[in-house]
Amino acid sequence: MQRNDRVYTYVANVNWTKGAHNIRAGIDFIHHQMNHWQPEFNGWSPRGRFNFRPGVTASSGGAAGNNYNAYAAFLLGLQAEHGKAYQFYDPMRTREFQQGYFIRDNWQVTRKLNFNIGARFEHFPIMNRGEFGIERYDPTTNKVLLGGRGNVPRDAGTSAATIQFAPRIGLAYRFNEKTVIRAGYGITNDPYPLSRPLRSPFPAVIVDEYIQANGFVPSGSLTTGIGSVRFPDLSSGVLDIPNTITTNSLLPGDFRRGYIQSYNFTVQRELPGGFVLQTGYVGTRSIRAGVSYFNYNAGLVPGAGVNGRPLRAPFGVGVDRNFFIPMGFSRYDGWQSNLSRRYSNGLFMTMSYTWSKSISNVPHDGNNASGLGTAGGNSDNRFSFYVPSEFYRNRTIAAFDRAHVFQTAFTYELPFGQGKMMAQNGAAAAVLGGWSLTTNLTLVSGNPFSALADGASLSAPGNTQVADQVNSDYSQLGGVGVGTPYYDPTAFRAVSGARFGNMGLYNLRGPGYFNWNAGIFRRFAITERMNLQFRAEGLNLTNTPLLQNPNSTVTTPSNFMAITAANQTQRTFRFGLRFAF
Repeated sequence: MQRNDRVYTYVANVNWTKGAHNIRAGIDFIHHQMNHWQPEFNGWSPRGRFNFRPGVTASSGGAAGNNYNAYAAFLLGLQAEHGKAYQFYDPMRTREFQQGYFIRDNWQVTRKLNFNIGARFEHFPIMNRGEFGIERYDPTTNKVLLGGRGNVPRDAGTSAATIQFAPRIGLAYRFNEKTVIRAGYGITNDPYPLSRPLRSPFPAVIVDEYIQANGFVPSGSLTTGIGSVRFPDLSSGVLDIPNTITTNSLLPGDFRRGYIQSYNFTVQRELPGGFVLQTGYVGTRSIRAGVSYFNYNAGLVPGAGVNGRPLRAPFGVGVDRNFFIPMGFSRYDGWQSNLSRRYSNGLFMTMSYTWSKSISNVPHDGNNASGLGTAGGNSDNRFSFYVPSEFYRNRTIAAFDRAHVFQTAFTYELPFGQGKMMAQNGAAAAVLGGWSLTTNLTLVSGNPFSALADGASLSAPGNTQVADQVNSDYSQLGGVGVGTPYYDPTAFRAVSGARFGNMGLYNLRGPGYFNWNAGIFRRFAITERMNLQFRAEGLNLTNTPLLQNPNSTVTTPSNFMAITAANQTQRTFRFGLRFAF
């Protein structure tokens, strides 16, 4: 893999103050350049790969397969998927130029009321490859159009909006000398560069993959290996695409970028003792968010295998054909509070708590790309369910949701020594003076995860298979390690029919996170201008591991619902001296 990427940014703004108005206007230009030698897509690489799944050695209509069946398929040399990726463009060159213009007015309406009003005007054109335009797959003809080659127009029939408008408004009102009310609303256009999702379509990268006709037959054998591909002739600008080649593309017509709406309403109040409390609602709505890829050729008929793919009957295509479509949705609603005490008499303190919920129809976090829970493979930032009757199930709790977050920190200079309230002179001042303490504490609730199952019997490629919940109550046992499950594994079961499991996505939560850091410091005055500081710090003082979520695939019964991994968060002590002059 080689990357030679460049980003050129130019920003300029001007300010003008006139009476109660402070006006700022500006521009920003961003030019993205990607030059990649990275022949991979969907996990396929030039070395090739063989995937072994339980269904190949399981019995159709019998008990659901598990990881032992997958191992048996490996021993027999009968893979469920195999393929290889070849890079045809050298390098994968992408060029994208984004531009934005803004103006805002910070208007002091009265001594108590302040308005901030602004707008952005942005243009995000479709990426290109320098001399040529983009590649676009046409599902109506099963051909690929190469922009700027032959008689194909440079944009290959896809365009972007000329200008996207994003208004913003905020206000601050001083209710009295101790209370301030703030509110705001704004729109942010999605600036995600198309260069990334459109970096490697056919023929820039040729991804040749072979998958099962249904969940119980192999895609081939190790003895036959992976066949070679034929490299295309680009001169005509219109390419036939083999039925075993997967690709990604834009749809024809206008590409409608999404946007994010942001809201907030907070109240800030000064309290006795130097404390300040700020509390309020913060929310966002992502409209038409970018979905990594929408699988246009996902299986729509459970049990039908590749024959349930829409492009199978007209063109014989049995692999994924993906479109980058802004059709994702997500929302965040949170109540955020902060209590702080300004530094006074040697003490500073802050404490914050957030209670929130995140919902999305593309909720993945990138950690469920193994394919064990899918009927033909799936990945992050994609829909999990494509079957029309099940499509509604995509909307669920987001994988990154953290329902509760509590953090606190303080710094305290001990009241001993010269200039302090106690032990100002003598031996007591020499021993006790100059010391300070600092600490911070974090408590976070666990991340959601899904109980998955093998998709052999479902046999709907591109869809995620979830487990069946067979007990009304899935007890949280709280165990760690093999043999001591975190949830009761008997509450879940693999699916053996051509249907989806009854579990939802991300309706289980893993272990939370606790961390406590603390330090002690002492300052020794050498002269008026020189001092020496001793530092002793402890990170993760309780040596509490940051546990990962349990193994969530019922296909692996030996450690299903067991926590077998943790992030590296070992306890650490640090000692140091700091000389200042």
